[in-house]
Amino acid sequence: MKKLISYLFGLAVLLLIVGGMALVSWVVLQPAPPLPERVDMAKADAMAQELLSAKCAACHGATTEYNSFINFVTGGLLRSDIENARRGWKMEGDPAVRSGLVDYLKVDHVLRTRNMPPTQYTIVHPGSRLTPQDVALLRLRFSEQGAARRRFAPLAANDPAPEQMMRAQLGFLLYHDARLSTNNQVSCSSCHDMSLGGTDHKAKSEGVPGADGKPQLGGVNAPTVFNAAGHIRQFWDGRAADLKEQAGGPPLNPVEMGYAAPEDWEDISAKLSQDPLLVSLFAHVYGERGISGDTITDAIAAFERTLTTPGSAFDRFLQGDDSALDAEQKAGMKAFVSYGCATCHAGPALGGLSFEPINRKAELRAHFPGYEEGAYGLQDFTKKAEHRDLFRVPTLRNVALTYPYFHTGAVRDLQEAVRIMFDTQVGSIPAESTLRSVTRFLEAQTGCFRGKPLQNLTKDDVAPMGKK
Repeated sequence: MKKLISYLFGLAVLLLIVGGMALVSWVVLQPAPPLPERVDMAKADAMAQELLSAKCAACHGATTEYNSFINFVTGGLLRSDIENARRGWKMEGDPAVRSGLVDYLKVDHVLRTRNMPPTQYTIVHPGSRLTPQDVALLRLRFSEQGAARRRFAPLAANDPAPEQMMRAQLGFLLYHDARLSTNNQVSCSSCHDMSLGGTDHKAKSEGVPGADGKPQLGGVNAPTVFNAAGHIRQFWDGRAADLKEQAGGPPLNPVEMGYAAPEDWEDISAKLSQDPLLVSLFAHVYGERGISGDTITDAIAAFERTLTTPGSAFDRFLQGDDSALDAEQKAGMKAFVSYGCATCHAGPALGGLSFEPINRKAELRAHFPGYEEGAYGLQDFTKKAEHRDLFRVPTLRNVALTYPYFHTGAVRDLQEAVRIMFDTQVGSIPAESTLRSVTRFLEAQTGCFRGKPLQNLTKDDVAPMGKK
């Protein structure tokens, strides 16, 4: 009993100390006078960096330290919060994990919402609260106008240059060529069907048959191939740096197309070399380089770079047509920005620019009882524990057509996916009217391919002659 009383007394003293420190933070450390109207921008930038180092680096800096006693008293919460903070944003930046645009928009969102640092952090760290002058100073570097200009941009068609046209056309044929697989039955388009939004509408795509004669299933949901050229890296886990490297993955995957080793490209090339048309096309495009794994993947990548889908209602709105979105969709766009969705789902493709935690506020997998996980995002590629559950943010272009959603492929209804994202990323679920308006806004992202609305594409529109 005496030990318990001593512990409670110590805890009470700690709370009094913390309360006193908080009082100092809120009462004594008042904001300094406002910044002068005219500020040397170079100096202001240096001051902003100094401010970030002073008030943000404890959780978001290159190295982080925390009070072990307070961490013990809080049951490890302090350490957990700091680790999660670094997963969400690092001051030093990491272009392989998050683009500078997303970094910029994350700071902008914090300055708009003033939701950082968390209250529980400022209580035990007097002076860490962002004062009005701090915000004004940071706004010189991360302006609201700058964020608004950067946040959204209309998609543009990516027509190949004349010298690239034949390469893209060759890639188009290879994209639909099942001879890239061991059983001559699985092509790129099997899992990324352009008439189905660039997906196959299956939770897990079917590859070549396994030992039991049944199609093997991939480990994650197949993302859309449309608008992938601008992604920071390819695949959910980022294991491919670009489209060319990505194109070389499935053929050498024993589950997907059946081959397994780099030397297997020789077998694939030998099969394709039996086709006089392909031999002629490769000779025309690549000359003496001929047919090889290098030229096959290069051609497929050239084709995939053309798979952009401009012309959505949202594109027309961004280009000045205010009537392109109705009132509900505009309300959804406003909510999309105010809740922070647009910090990660930004840029022309509304995503693809960073790897983010799937469980920022709540565990995503808890929404899928019985789901057996086999993927942990960027960690599967880098093998770094800090990258666990960081998945590449998917594009939201054409999202109404690219179901099922998430890397799990466990949700087919778009509004339900929006609900889950609010729970796991925001930490609360808004009113049904807000969920509906955000969903309507996302439905306005469906664009066109070769001038035809994506939802109206048929296999005849996208498959080579003879393979329709």
